[in-house]
Amino acid sequence: MNSRASLSVSLNALRVFEAVVRLGGVNPAAAELGLTASAISHQLKALDAAMPLPLLRREGRRAVPTVQGAKLAAHLGAAFAAIDVALDEVRSARQVMTISAYDSFAVNWLLPRLARFTESRPEIDVRLATSPRLLDLERERIDCAIRLGPGGWPGIEAQLLVPQYFGPLVRSDRADGAAVPRIVWVGSEDDWDPWPQWQRGGQEIRVMSRELVIGAVMSGTGMGVLDLVLMSDRIANREVTVAGPRHASPWSYYLALPAGRPTPPHVRAFAEWVREEMAQTERFLSENVG
Repeated sequence: MNSRASLSVSLNALRVFEAVVRLGGVNPAAAELGLTASAISHQLKALDAAMPLPLLRREGRRAVPTVQGAKLAAHLGAAFAAIDVALDEVRSARQVMTISAYDSFAVNWLLPRLARFTESRPEIDVRLATSPRLLDLERERIDCAIRLGPGGWPGIEAQLLVPQYFGPLVRSDRADGAAVPRIVWVGSEDDWDPWPQWQRGGQEIRVMSRELVIGAVMSGTGMGVLDLVLMSDRIANREVTVAGPRHASPWSYYLALPAGRPTPPHVRAFAEWVREEMAQTERFLSENVG
């Protein structure tokens, strides 16, 4: 057999076919590969046209491989796994590390500090993935994540970093005692419950996201209840003032690592660094916010 005959078949089509068989359908394969269902179907049709025998059959909403399709999918799974290993070996020369965090944390806390880590470890290339959802670290090949929540996630080694604290914040040049509107995040009205002094008949502005609360506070539009870890730099720079006692959340920040997988040295270096940075943030808040 010509060793280059497979070049007549699209590698993308083979990747799509393997994912459809492994996951049992077009829609889950589309979600994993970041493609539309129509793009998946187009690749499957192209592959089917290039093959002498059918590879899939429909059973309701499921795509079930034929005997030949199952054999091909098994070979492809092993081949793609070998490719991933080879790519990891190449990447390891530069020690590429992928970190996951949600957007607000990445923008307001992690990115302003990350240069200190990269300057101290120039051999590490950092990839920062931001997402509002809890990513599957193993499946999505993420080395570690900063997660906010109750902990106890399955398949995750969660190392406590700092508790989450909230406080009412106002831009410092508006903290002179004059009345300012409350900024209320729709759906999180009870965020204001620990500070009843700011709830009695005052004006309010309602917004639809945490980012809009931050923007309203920083623009001087009003006072908002915000995560003090996220806002710690602005508190330290006296851009904003905490207008009431801090209140502990039931959630905390955690460093999340895939359970049961050895932690590479460059990921351990980041873990040590982020624990120290978080400890400094917690010390600052303990010393400066009542």
